[in-house]
Amino acid sequence: MSMTNASVESKLFESIYPKGYQPYRIKWFDIVIAFIITLIVLFVFIKTQAPSVIAGDSGELTTEVYNMGACHPPGYPLYGIIGKLFTFLPIGDIAYRVNVYVAFSGAFAIFFFFLFMLKLLGLNRDEGKISLFVHLPAIAAAFVFAFSYDFWSQSSGSGKFYPLNTLLVAALLLVMIRWYEEIIAFRNEGKLHFAQRMTILLGFMMGLSLTVHQLPLWFIVAYALILLPAAMFIVVSDRNEKFKQELKQRSTVVILFLIAGAVSVYLFLKQGYFNPLILKENVPAILFSIFLLPVSLTVYTISVKLLKTEENWVDQFFETFMMGIWMFIFAMTLYLYLVVRAKALAPLPDPKPLSWGDTQTLDVLFNHMMRKQYGMGGGSEFNNLAGQIYTVFMVTVKQFTWIHMLVAGIGIVYLFFKEKIWALYTLGAIVISYLLLIKFINFELDARTVSIQKQYFSQLHMLVALYIAFGFQFFLDLSSKKISFKRST
Repeated sequence: MSMTNASVESKLFESIYPKGYQPYRIKWFDIVIAFIITLIVLFVFIKTQAPSVIAGDSGELTTEVYNMGACHPPGYPLYGIIGKLFTFLPIGDIAYRVNVYVAFSGAFAIFFFFLFMLKLLGLNRDEGKISLFVHLPAIAAAFVFAFSYDFWSQSSGSGKFYPLNTLLVAALLLVMIRWYEEIIAFRNEGKLHFAQRMTILLGFMMGLSLTVHQLPLWFIVAYALILLPAAMFIVVSDRNEKFKQELKQRSTVVILFLIAGAVSVYLFLKQGYFNPLILKENVPAILFSIFLLPVSLTVYTISVKLLKTEENWVDQFFETFMMGIWMFIFAMTLYLYLVVRAKALAPLPDPKPLSWGDTQTLDVLFNHMMRKQYGMGGGSEFNNLAGQIYTVFMVTVKQFTWIHMLVAGIGIVYLFFKEKIWALYTLGAIVISYLLLIKFINFELDARTVSIQKQYFSQLHMLVALYIAFGFQFFLDLSSKKISFKRST
């Protein structure tokens, strides 16, 4: 990536990155270190895992993976597809093999999380070699998260999908920061650069992350609300008159696509998400809401190319955005696996292989994907809101220790001073996820209910571990006098 001259930097960029922006490049030894950490974590997970089926969803999930059926809503197709491959391992019984699969998922979540941490910890301090101040905090935080209470428990024999979900979130964050780096690296190019290849990959990873559970949705929402606008503001700030003129030329098209997007969201929420039960007559409206925007963008992009209109950055943005949406939808088509398997199992004689629900038609599939069986959440009364927030906080503390939480508190402040955008994004993702999960579940405060609901928060504990890494880096920098609290005279 080419880096541009600081003399032409915008005031906005200089206020966010006063020391410039030199991203950390992943090198061969980073991959080796990540792989060694992964092997150590995997060894511990397998040595401590359950030998077969345990209480909870383990039996159901193991059965559905083996039968290639639909798991309980939303179905978890990617979990089932990959899990089936592990059932062919010549070790233990089927449940043990599925537990090994879950252990692998948890260990490789640490692989991607470690590389993601290096990206942030190594900003503007890439020395081209192993660094005490970059690698040691990342290694320590990787192990802290790997052996946090719930993540270790989930990865060592639960038979559940949460470790795979965390793996996908870690991989998504790694792709997301690569996208951001490319956007920022080409910020001053005369021709606006929208990181087309990374946008396509990012769209695919966003869709793929939702094929195991819908928990990553809030990371995607935080991206749309915080990271994407921030990156675009940095790129377009202090642009010349030609940039503004090109935007004015496409102002009508921009408004039309904004209206199309609003209509799509409205229809999807009304006919799909907020609809207590999706019927066959709702399916056309849902499909229309899904394909309205990408099809419109595709028709517009093809028309611009055929008419050979004057080059305009808005057209390039629409083209990139369009490809990202199509890749998101392409990844989500994995849910059609549930349709295919339901049709394959239907004609078999009784007793049929077990599968949760008859997902042969799109109306049943959409109900399954949107978890209609569970209703619309825990109700609208929030008499225990303060207690719920406190409970969620204490669940987080119990994953680590109070000392770790103190280090994490220092770390989030240090991250903010070093990388404001990613501090805001990660904090925003945590707040949005916690509040909306509380809103959706609205759980009771008894110990049994909390023990069940706390499993949803593991991927957020990963971000707490990120803050712990920055806390460690702060103390290392302080001890080496890279930080000074003395005022300059």
